[in-house]
Amino acid sequence: MRVLQLHCSEFGYEVKKETPVAEQPASPKEQQLVDTLVCFICYEKSDEGRTDEITKEFVENIKVDVSRIGCSSVLLYPYAHLSKNLGSPRKAKGFLNNLRQNLQKEGIEVHKSPFGWYKAFNLSCIGHPLAEAYREF
Repeated sequence: MRVLQLHCSEFGYEVKKETPVAEQPASPKEQQLVDTLVCFICYEKSDEGRTDEITKEFVENIKVDVSRIGCSSVLLYPYAHLSKNLGSPRKAKGFLNNLRQNLQKEGIEVHKSPFGWYKAFNLSCIGHPLAEAYREF
């Protein structure tokens, strides 16, 4: 799994067009968040069969990051553009939902943008040393 994390003072998206693997219905169709850690996530073939391990490592990292940054929420944003070796869309959807549930169990406010949709987005990234990070799990 590849993750690009951005601490955003503002982040908003709007669903535009579905792909053949789009989850139905697109929910929410648009969202505006403030002071959030946006996680652009790409699920890869090499992640299949390792989801428990990856989930545990990701959740632990996010707990540390949210605590260090002091942001109020996390957005899981499916972003296939981080890899050329994508995993199964069906498994990716389940994986993202599992990440969300595990983060919520840790008391983190979590949002998730719809899987398989082209979305317009805007962001304002906070400029501090922990505001941008790239991780591979």
